Amino acid sequence: MKLFRIALASAALLLAACDQKPVLAAYTVVPISPFMDTPVLGDPNAPVELTEYASTTCGHCKAFHDEVFPLLKSKYIDTGKVKLVWAVMPTQPTAISLAGAAIARCAGERQFFPAIDALFDAQDTLFEVASDPPKLQQELVAIGGRFGLTPDQVGTCIDSKDILALTRDTVKNAPASITGTPSFVIKGEKLDIETFEGLAAAIDAELARVAQPAAPI
Repeated sequence: MKLFRIALASAALLLAACDQKPVLAAYTVVPISPFMDTPVLGDPNAPVELTEYASTTCGHCKAFHDEVFPLLKSKYIDTGKVKLVWAVMPTQPTAISLAGAAIARCAGERQFFPAIDALFDAQDTLFEVASDPPKLQQELVAIGGRFGLTPDQVGTCIDSKDILALTRDTVKNAPASITGTPSFVIKGEKLDIETFEGLAAAIDAELARVAQPAAPI
């Protein structure tokens, strides 16, 4: 039995101002089967690959998710023109960002993006309880429960060294141009835009390029 590593990290903030240690629920390490491949939304054979570097604790990422992503999804992803590759770039509070990424992976390949949606929807709540470890623990367990994860599975996922190493590799292998979130990349080129109009223009240009017939030899 051990305590949530995420909860312990957040507990330091609370203990700095309070001598009484909060009571955290322990969990038993259990077998898990996290999705450890690259998360892709849309047709894997779509002609354009758009990579989004983002975090569920990033305010700008949530704004994009709420305001722009639905348009992007309906016009380009759902129509088979674009596949979206999701790359986790942890942001403050880093522990909560990493916990969210772990829960999404343990939700499984089919539920990865719905879990990301749920984490964005819960962003304000998670921020509100960030300095209250027991409540933070409860919120994370509740989110995991929506995707069939038990409290033991949530705890095991959050403390998984393999999932953490995978996230670290994503950060390590990101282009040097990725200095903030959300960031978008097409064919290795970072797009300095976040608006739907800007993304649409970049996607349309790439669609036109790939549609051109090969030059005769």
